[in-house]
Amino acid sequence: MAQFLFPGESKRKVITDILHAASGSLRICRLKFDEDGYSHDVCLHVHKDKTIITGLREEDAFGYELKEPEEIKRACHYLFNCFDYAHSRTMSAPALFLSKESYEEINDQAGGWTWCVLAESLGAETGDPDSSAELAKVLKHRTVSGELRLCSQDGGTWSLQEASFMEAASGAWLLRSCCKPAQDYIIAFPLTRAELCHAFAEWLLHSSGPISP
Repeated sequence: MAQFLFPGESKRKVITDILHAASGSLRICRLKFDEDGYSHDVCLHVHKDKTIITGLREEDAFGYELKEPEEIKRACHYLFNCFDYAHSRTMSAPALFLSKESYEEINDQAGGWTWCVLAESLGAETGDPDSSAELAKVLKHRTVSGELRLCSQDGGTWSLQEASFMEAASGAWLLRSCCKPAQDYIIAFPLTRAELCHAFAEWLLHSSGPISP
């Protein structure tokens, strides 16, 4: 779990302290978020009676205990820079499935490829050219990016999940991946920032399952 949450960073004191407290946690998440200079790198660990949020950057170190559901919801809105409380659904579109390796190769080339090339490359992998074209627009012109590394404990066993979020003027998508070698794939689906913020708050408060709309 340490390598999953904090690759190459586990010797830092703040991270050592977090890992020391992890045994008493129900869920742990590392959240990175960036929007034009509004950025965070935090760890949240959920206990039965509280949620602790810790800033991981040395220049912005902090730690808070959150005990009331409304406190946790407000913290989520702050972390995602999202104060839209409406939960209207996004465009109706099927989820896209593609291998994690293929997606990472395409993502690495996104800055140098045109939208058309991106759309064609994604469509070839997913078999859905229309939805892939919508994802390509966001991938090419994203103004917001984020990453979630989620750990849930059930009966002493930790399950791990990765998700990334991107947004552009044309829409927003969540890309979820499993961390099991035999299930090396990405599931991508449209999800607004308000929906993600709401889903993440629900995960902190109630759920041990995957983040979903």
